[in-house]
Amino acid sequence: MVYKIVAENNSFKCEIMTTRPQVSVFGQDNVNNIVGQVKMPRVFQAPIRLDIVQFVHDNIARNRRQAHGVYEKAGMQHSAESWHTGRAVARIPRVNGSGTRRASQAAFGNMCRKGRMFAPLKIWRRWHRKVNLTQKRHALAAAIAATAIPGIVMARGHHIMDLPEIPLVLEKITAEKTKEFIALLKRFGAGEELERCRNSRKVNSSKGKWRNRRYVLRRGPLIIYSDDDQKKLLTAARNIPGVELMNVHRMNLLRLAPGGHIGRLVVWTQNAFKELDKVFLMEKTGYRYARPIMANADLGSIINSDQVQKILRPAKTNAVNHTNQKKNPLKNRTIMKHLNPFMETKEKMEKAAEEEAKQARAKFVKEHRKLKKAGKKWMKGVLEELAEATKPEEKAKFKYEDEEVLSVHEVMSEEEEATGGKEEEKEGKDEGKKEGKKEAKKEAKKEAKKEAKKEAKKEAKKEAKKEAKKEKKK
Repeated sequence: MVYKIVAENNSFKCEIMTTRPQVSVFGQDNVNNIVGQVKMPRVFQAPIRLDIVQFVHDNIARNRRQAHGVYEKAGMQHSAESWHTGRAVARIPRVNGSGTRRASQAAFGNMCRKGRMFAPLKIWRRWHRKVNLTQKRHALAAAIAATAIPGIVMARGHHIMDLPEIPLVLEKITAEKTKEFIALLKRFGAGEELERCRNSRKVNSSKGKWRNRRYVLRRGPLIIYSDDDQKKLLTAARNIPGVELMNVHRMNLLRLAPGGHIGRLVVWTQNAFKELDKVFLMEKTGYRYARPIMANADLGSIINSDQVQKILRPAKTNAVNHTNQKKNPLKNRTIMKHLNPFMETKEKMEKAAEEEAKQARAKFVKEHRKLKKAGKKWMKGVLEELAEATKPEEKAKFKYEDEEVLSVHEVMSEEEEATGGKEEEKEGKDEGKKEGKKEAKKEAKKEAKKEAKKEAKKEAKKEAKKEAKKEKKK
């Protein structure tokens, strides 16, 4: 099958060209210059087996590894011996000697400082893998077939919207210099792909940056040529980031499916495209293409066909009995009302009781504040009258006592005084004045009586002293 990219209403779509089992051959000078047609090789009809491609790729990639290992005596060059049992320490070998911190330290084990590693690498490890020849050929055929499907090529990350056709076959490539080859690729819509590869260059995030693999970049177009093509093509394209070349007689799965991911963007020369059938049918002796697992890969049309649907039983429409989720009545009010109908009445009663208690509390606080204010005013009036009735030298004493009494009785805060009503303040002032005057009068009478008694006592004492003196003189 051949796929063609068609632009329609500012969008792109892929059309399967089933009526034309041939591929257009473009001249290298102009995109619109179609110089001929070439038959589609049989390899493009091979089944795409991603599982085989990945398996073969993983095993072939291991054949590039070089044997390496650690020094066989590393971590074992210590004078150490176990202390055995009876000393309440582990039986790991310990360094001999004394007088240094190294003495009696554990040695040799992989958990010890300066010890050997666990399972030291050996050079006789099985580094490489053998892969069946037929498996490798199946994987190669699948990778080539995937390069002709635009959806798979785009899924791999290639920018192919400006390409005239997939697969892209050029009559010949005569570019001898790199700038000429780049101009050729841009002419056929691969400029965006080249830009993507060039901008992707970055430092390798793994240890490969220490091993001559410091930079990595994305893979771009793969140019497949034949022995008959110009040899200067190799030097013209070898220094372009992301671009690789491959001979059709020496195709490599590691380049057709880098990382085991099929769908690389491939540019074919006409000679190489024609020789594909020869490569798979004559050079690969005795090879037969893999049989497709499904003759028709459209699984949806198979399931919905009349032949399949008429023998299937109808879908079950019975309701599942266990779909109801159990709710927690302590968190779900609806379930709780269903289990306990009295809950709603109980909540109303609790709310009413709470509101009643709140009102009673507010009433009590109001009365309490009223009494506090009245007492404060009364005490202030009493102290002022007492201060006026006393001698000037004793005013300071009453003033000090007045401040102490006020500090004891200042219970209300500024916020409580602000919340109190103006009517309450007026009533408190009137009551305080009346009570204060009454108490002041009583206190003044008492003080006058006490002072009169004191003066009477003083006079009586003076008279008694005078009489005593007179008697002595006599």
